[in-house]
Amino acid sequence: MQHALPDGYNLNVEEVGSGFPLIVLHGGPGLDHSMFRPYLDALGDEYRVLYVDERGQGRSQRVDPATLSLEVFARDVDLLAETLELESFALLGHSFGAIIATWHATEFGTAVAYVISAGGESSDALDADVQASLDALGADGKVIASSWEAEKTVETEAELKQLLRDQLPFHFHGDPPPGYAEETVGSPEVLRYFANMGYGAFDYRRRLKDVDKPTLVIVGEYDRTTTPRAAGVLHEGIPNSELVVIPSAGHMTFVEQTEVYLAAVRRFLSGIALQT
Repeated sequence: MQHALPDGYNLNVEEVGSGFPLIVLHGGPGLDHSMFRPYLDALGDEYRVLYVDERGQGRSQRVDPATLSLEVFARDVDLLAETLELESFALLGHSFGAIIATWHATEFGTAVAYVISAGGESSDALDADVQASLDALGADGKVIASSWEAEKTVETEAELKQLLRDQLPFHFHGDPPPGYAEETVGSPEVLRYFANMGYGAFDYRRRLKDVDKPTLVIVGEYDRTTTPRAAGVLHEGIPNSELVVIPSAGHMTFVEQTEVYLAAVRRFLSGIALQT
């Protein structure tokens, strides 16, 4: 469903369930909310799950990618809450969505709770972790690296989906589910822009101590991208945060270990919802 934000922009949001609102931000950039479905839909049994297609992506209104930034994506969370007249909400972001959620937590802090799923503390540290993972894979790592380099020139949605297929083995600890991500509505112009811009430089390390809302940090035991090391830094930096390491999972924790992932999120959010 399209929602007109206070600035006139049309943001696509798909809702599942009812109850305490949980805004969900997808990875990418250049992807959409379908990466979460149907894996997180069961949260709709207890919560109002609001799957967002971030600005310029998915079924949301397309824009000049040069107008996009982590700050813009984070601000859209509050614009959406205003539009929907949400008195309170929790925010869950995965991968690039987790980077946005961490920006929101450190700069705005208007959510009552945060789930940082597969996040990172700085772009430099994330790049170093990814490079180490690629090096460890040898020849296979060179193939993945070549695919990421191709993001800088991707032109069509078909090309974007092929790059995604090429990269999925890096992101999963085991085999990706057949057909995973084939329903993605890609925005190659957004991926191309951020690939050339370094995906948005960030460094949250000095600001993590200022996050004063309950925070759950989730990471896969074998995540090659946003590693357990990075999750540990986030956990240690955010006061009173909780760290959950999902066993036998890579970057796509909610796909690889759905029930374990959902149990961790439910347990965390149950205490938050009771307080609001």
